[in-house]
Amino acid sequence: MASHTQLTPAMKQFWDMKNQYPDCILLVRMGDFYETFYEDAVTCARELDIVLTTRSKDPEGNPIALAGVPYHAAETYIPRLVRKGYRVAICEQVEDPKKAKGVVKRDVVRVVTPGCAIDPMIIDAPESRYLMAILPDRKNESFGIACLELSTGEFFVRMIQKGEGRMGIASLIEASRPAECLIPERTDPAVTSLIASLGVVITERSPAEFDPADSDTILCRQFGVASLEGFGLREMPLAVGAAGAAFSYATRTQKTALPHLSEIRVMQPSEGMILDAVTQRNLEITRTERGEKSRSTLLGTLDLTKSPMGRRRLSMEITAPLTSISAINERLDLVEWFIHHPLIRSDIEDLLSECSDIERIAGRIAYGNASPRDLLSLAGSLSSLVRIRTCLSGEVPPLMDKLSRDIGQFGDIIALIESAIADDPPLLIRNGGVIREGYDPTLDELRKTAGSGREWILTLQQSERERTGIKSLKIAYNQVFGYYIEVTKPNLTKVPPEYERKQTTATGERFTLPELREYERTIATADERALLREAELYIHLIEELRPMVPAFQKAARATGMIDLLLSFALVAERQGYTRPGLTGGGSIRIRGGRHPVVESTVTGGYVPNDTDLDTVGDQILILTGANMAGKSTYMRSVALICIMAQTGSFVPADAAEIGVIDRIFTRVGASDDLAGGQSTFMVEMVELASILRNATERSLILLDEIGRGTSTVDGYSIARSVLEYLHGKRPSGPKTLFATHFHRLVEVEGELSRVRNYHFAVRETEKEITFLRKLIPGATDRSYGIHVARIAGVPEKVLIRADSILKEVLEEEERGGTEGRRRPRYTQLLISDLSQEKPPESPVLAELRQIDIDRLSPIEALNILSDLKKRAGD
Repeated sequence: MASHTQLTPAMKQFWDMKNQYPDCILLVRMGDFYETFYEDAVTCARELDIVLTTRSKDPEGNPIALAGVPYHAAETYIPRLVRKGYRVAICEQVEDPKKAKGVVKRDVVRVVTPGCAIDPMIIDAPESRYLMAILPDRKNESFGIACLELSTGEFFVRMIQKGEGRMGIASLIEASRPAECLIPERTDPAVTSLIASLGVVITERSPAEFDPADSDTILCRQFGVASLEGFGLREMPLAVGAAGAAFSYATRTQKTALPHLSEIRVMQPSEGMILDAVTQRNLEITRTERGEKSRSTLLGTLDLTKSPMGRRRLSMEITAPLTSISAINERLDLVEWFIHHPLIRSDIEDLLSECSDIERIAGRIAYGNASPRDLLSLAGSLSSLVRIRTCLSGEVPPLMDKLSRDIGQFGDIIALIESAIADDPPLLIRNGGVIREGYDPTLDELRKTAGSGREWILTLQQSERERTGIKSLKIAYNQVFGYYIEVTKPNLTKVPPEYERKQTTATGERFTLPELREYERTIATADERALLREAELYIHLIEELRPMVPAFQKAARATGMIDLLLSFALVAERQGYTRPGLTGGGSIRIRGGRHPVVESTVTGGYVPNDTDLDTVGDQILILTGANMAGKSTYMRSVALICIMAQTGSFVPADAAEIGVIDRIFTRVGASDDLAGGQSTFMVEMVELASILRNATERSLILLDEIGRGTSTVDGYSIARSVLEYLHGKRPSGPKTLFATHFHRLVEVEGELSRVRNYHFAVRETEKEITFLRKLIPGATDRSYGIHVARIAGVPEKVLIRADSILKEVLEEEERGGTEGRRRPRYTQLLISDLSQEKPPESPVLAELRQIDIDRLSPIEALNILSDLKKRAGD
């Protein structure tokens, strides 16, 4: 780039701002366009599919790339850039071009980033859009994490302690799905790679912005307190540093105060069940295993919410279920109350459907960019909340009473907004027509003056037509020439001499009159003053509403919880769920349990199964049996039932009693991390190591095919050792479901007291194999892999050869299996198909049926027996 002294004033201005925001696309307002230059222009042309051109040449003779969008269309282009992960700095003209001397002064008024967006066009989805900040300790063992949702004002921190490490970070990212993550410069590359691999935009900031002492001062000033101790942040410097960095970044990007950020919450691991990233992905809590949003997830199955607040609350709660039995039962009481009061439920359902996103509108009010339609939507939503409170005026459960009180009273606010805003206002205040007639006498008078002036012009137009005899004469207006009299060419000979020519057009001439110029000034002045007055009134209205933002946020949170529990009631009634019992013990007792997602999509009926797990009894269930028999689905169903119960939902079971679980661990399926240099087996072992180190007696563990990623001997050895470790020598241990194809592992049942063998029944006939999906006690030594391969379409020649090899292997095992060790006793796997035709009767049996033993002599009987024995031997 050329030196500043060689640049034009406009380009010098551009580079001065670009150097302040080097990592942003700089949109510079120039007249009616936002322009981009150099590499920014190339990027915008490519990403927005707009024309790339050149402005001129720089002092070195190189063309300056240029791409622009109309200023009135920027609201559609900027979100497209932000959704692609770009940061956009918006540079506006900060002085009137008519009064400017030289180049118009410009400055960046706002920076839009993936994690700092409040524009409805960018965050139109109901899901939360978090800005995350992470501050590691010097050894990269512990981490302070802050999450800020700028559009709603939600702000919380969490400590990742030594031992959780990167797995803890991944879990929180999986649950919150941040759009952007702030980290200090020179952060450990392993942490940076982890964050990037989870699809989060990374923004590096100066380590000084994460300083805990400075952050403490900044946050105390924001919350109006002398100490952060009241928020539970005492002795949490890493969390404070991360929170300060997130808040400072948000303030810098928005270029304004953020009054709706009024509190911060500490998320304690002990407050809820911990679901790490692997578990959330394997159980498909909010997204499928491929990371896609889908109805085929627990979130999609339970989501019958009616409001944006309810949808966000559902996503939040199912990724962090409760561990407090009293809090869970409060929710279950309310779900049950909804089920038993269908008329009230229906009324509230309708009212919630009328609610806009109160939380985000409150954020825009605090920020100062709420639109007139936002305010009208807010008034309508608050009116719905008032009616919800009326529906709940009778005897209700304690939680509902609390939520109703949290909604609050907004009669005065509703009246204020409805008296101020017109029924169908434009989207933007600058267009006028926002303030209702009768709200402000001064505005009404200005509108009347402007209106009477326009009526005078219409009267003038008619009188001039009559005076001149030009019937096509018309008085029109544009922003360049103001009001003018337009006469077509055929009528120019009739133009009076007092008409003053203003412009010649292709079809005729434009004229003016002294009295028309005078009224034009009157009308223009009145219109301009009316627009200014409307803007003043609207700004004043926003200022009146701003102190109510915390009350709006509180009401929105209460509404979200009501919506969440109403959704649970609707799903429970539709799917036939039952209320679970929660205990402080270590058992899981489920009767007729189903997989909530699978049963809603499967055709032909879902086969329910029972579960009995106990830390001191049936602690470990070894599941063997056929591929595709349903082992993985069953294990997941147990975990999902526990998650649903502790979230406060009814569950897909005939009955369920759940001992509160602190964590659920899963090691299911095969995956690798090629970018991180880890094979499938390495990933399996890393995940297994985390489970074995962090599981407690209150945990639930799901292990599927441990050890299958290596040789048979190694894999069996690891799997058996894991079983022995989980069982241990203590009188209790973590509840574990252990699916395996290492059939020798069933021997462990006879050696460890709290291990039980189970398998899924299969019906086999000469023609087909049917998976019955029913869990029954005992072990099996068959997997039916060849049958599954046939279903998958493997060529028949391969299947025939595989079957031949299998028989050879089984014969060898049978011959050598009795020497040196005791063969395990297996439960009969095959269940006879009682509905099939009986096989032909044996000739020997047929002949025996014909003998009349009452007439046989002893010698005849012995001869017949000898003959039958001989024939049977043949």
